[in-house]
Amino acid sequence: MRVAPVLGESIGEVRKVRTPKDPSEGIKTFVTLASECAQGEAIESITGCVAGMVVNGVISDAGNLKGWEGTDIVKELSNSLGVQADVVNDAALAGLGEAYVGAGRGAKTLVYVTVSTGVGGALIRDGHIVEAGGVGSIKIGDSDLEGLVSGTAVRAKFGIDPRDLDSVEVRDGLADTLAGGLRQVVARWSPETIVLGGSMIVGINPIPIKRVEETLSKLLAGGAPTPHIKIAELADNGGLWGGVARLTQLRSSSGTA
Repeated sequence: MRVAPVLGESIGEVRKVRTPKDPSEGIKTFVTLASECAQGEAIESITGCVAGMVVNGVISDAGNLKGWEGTDIVKELSNSLGVQADVVNDAALAGLGEAYVGAGRGAKTLVYVTVSTGVGGALIRDGHIVEAGGVGSIKIGDSDLEGLVSGTAVRAKFGIDPRDLDSVEVRDGLADTLAGGLRQVVARWSPETIVLGGSMIVGINPIPIKRVEETLSKLLAGGAPTPHIKIAELADNGGLWGGVARLTQLRSSSGTA
């Protein structure tokens, strides 16, 4: 859980704690951190993201935070802090951050894909979130992409921390599998740029991006143009920078300064 104040068009000091498994405890923790960030000033608005989908304010498909599913996160935060909260999918907000100030700057159509504990993705068009979800469940053979290339999958298959996966052959295999998933992403969203982030991409012993590019290019040969593939630049703070962009857009749409 990361919380930071928005100062103009930038973020202030980031407060970071382990996300509580219990949603009630999590809401209390967020409220405490948000109050610390405000430093006595009134909180005007809140935006953020969760590792799951948010439909009508309610969390679903929360992956590694199953205890949070069914929580009306928007209602809970809005009531607790006295302002209307805005909460979206984490890959969507991180993707917006990359489009705003990160690796996706200038891209008209950007897909952000995170390969970490799980796999997520979102489509950003003209600097706005258009769609999120469905990337982790892409089928490669009979298996979900998330079950093949995520950090959780690596731990389950090899019994080691993904950072200890020093086999070039195995990591090339992960790259080929990821490229197979990205081929379906291209068919679905036709991005000009794909930004890849998450610990399996930017961490120690990562999935090799060059191999992903080469394999994807072969898979798309004679068909759709191969998108530019870039590595995310904002690391753990992608969602926070996406929050800055999101707040700017929400204020603009509501006519407030």
